[in-house]
Amino acid sequence: MTESKGALRKAALLDAAENVLVTKGNANAAMRDFAAAAGVSIGHLQHYFPTRADLIRAMLERSLERSLQRLVEETGLNLGVAAAGGLTREESGRLLTALLHEHSALEDVKMHLEIWAVASADQPAADALRSFYALYAAHVGGVVRRGRPDLPEVEHAAIATAIVSLFEGAAVTRSDIAGLRTELGDEAIIRTAQWLIHGQEPAP
Repeated sequence: MTESKGALRKAALLDAAENVLVTKGNANAAMRDFAAAAGVSIGHLQHYFPTRADLIRAMLERSLERSLQRLVEETGLNLGVAAAGGLTREESGRLLTALLHEHSALEDVKMHLEIWAVASADQPAADALRSFYALYAAHVGGVVRRGRPDLPEVEHAAIATAIVSLFEGAAVTRSDIAGLRTELGDEAIIRTAQWLIHGQEPAP
């Protein structure tokens, strides 16, 4: 199905906004900067995204949607928040390996770091960031539920938070920015996450 003109325009605006954050940083993250990068007026930009927080929220939602789609295509697993069924260690290993690969894209790391910088001084942007992480953790919680259905929901949420924290931290430390990526380190991250998902001691 062909995308509507509105959807294509929104995508182009989001592309331009991402480019501003990655190449110019949060200091140039005002609405006028995003509009200039897209070659449109501020009024045109605000027709689709009334505030900077709305734009950031849309950027984060699109980032998560893209990541989930790639993970589904690569692993063949249902990653919906309410997905049912069990989860084997082989399946979780496949998923975690793919997720770690998702966190290796430097441009995505830069975009998220710049959004963090914006959110540190802008409450509406911070609210958008919290919404993103709540949804991200909910998807991970669905995976944990399939690995440890015996646990109460509050434990699923706590474990999901730990896994999100592990992978988000790894995204920065493994990137070219920090340069701590090693094959053995990646294996340790995956083993640790599998232990959290399945409740079994990680293999040596």
